[in-house]
Amino acid sequence: MKLLIVPSWYPTALHPESGSFFRDQAQILKNSGIDAVVAAPVMHSLKDVFRLKNNNQIQFYSKAVVPTYLFEFSNYYPKLEKLQYARYKKNALFMIENVIKKNGAPDVIFVHSSIWAGAALTEICDQLDIPLIISEHLKEFIVFDGLSKLKKTLVENTYEFCSAIIATSSALRNSIVNIFPNAKSKISIIPNPVDEEIFIQKDKKVKKGCFSIICIALFRPEKRLDLVIQSFYELIQSGENAKLIIVGDGPLKHELINHIKNLDLSDFIKLKGYLSQNQIVKELHNNDIFISASDVETFGVALIEAQACGLPVVSTNCGGPSDIISTETGILVNSGSSKELTKALIKMMDSINNYKPEIIRKKTIDQFGKLVYADAIRDLINNNIMK
Repeated sequence: MKLLIVPSWYPTALHPESGSFFRDQAQILKNSGIDAVVAAPVMHSLKDVFRLKNNNQIQFYSKAVVPTYLFEFSNYYPKLEKLQYARYKKNALFMIENVIKKNGAPDVIFVHSSIWAGAALTEICDQLDIPLIISEHLKEFIVFDGLSKLKKTLVENTYEFCSAIIATSSALRNSIVNIFPNAKSKISIIPNPVDEEIFIQKDKKVKKGCFSIICIALFRPEKRLDLVIQSFYELIQSGENAKLIIVGDGPLKHELINHIKNLDLSDFIKLKGYLSQNQIVKELHNNDIFISASDVETFGVALIEAQACGLPVVSTNCGGPSDIISTETGILVNSGSSKELTKALIKMMDSINNYKPEIIRKKTIDQFGKLVYADAIRDLINNNIMK
């Protein structure tokens, strides 16, 4: 089976954190025996235009685990959605046509997100009679009125043409079906995977003394790192002995630094910046509890990575986490409340030895392990497309 994977965003030298889980998923499929190639058209923000070295050139990385074509270009029309999409589509088609010329037509094109890659490739898939699978990840499906009129039209057209649609959580599936009822017969839930050979279980220790709490997230508004910091402040004010590690980077970095200083928490909170996968595993092993305060999550990759390492999780119930967290693996609280997060942290700290790392890990791998994911993708293709 020849699979061409086309993500709508992907890790680059400029933004190594962007879409890293798409790369991880491609590697899982490749290692499971699927003949996979990645072709990633990446449209960068206009502010990156002078930092972009390989602008409008297709780069080929033959030594990557999955052979990867990368085509980076700038978004010249950040406030003009129709022109933005037209530019993306032109460059995406140019890239895919070149990749197909070099590698031959794939059996299936597997696209991550209908906006913009799925919408851009419907015509060429139709012309070449190549089945198209769409895997959705965007929070705009869950956020009220999150899709513009143009995006709704593009998604609707893409769903009408494609062979199958993947939602990563039941919350995302329900939202998609609510907006696009005709998609119901095509949609399946296939959660994002975790590589259990990388995210290995931490040593089991009986917890004593200072608690170490970790949050891993992009510094974006919907991740609500301000709530994480506020909740931790309330935790310290209550007399608890704890520290907080925050891993990530993004546009809100300076605001978060100022927030930490204003609450006089600089001695208690450490910002680690963007870390590699192996560095993240080390950080997870050095911490006791994982926290997430997002307003919206279509899934929650960081949650299953933490759980695979045996950490219990405190998270807001904001979509995807409801499929991930059980009473044995963590605590779900309502979104938007630092006080509820603080209460859950205190409850978990008081009963931390009741959370068994081996049980947390097993439940996570049984549900989200890499073989589970690879088998689900293979079954979807074999049973619904390659008949």
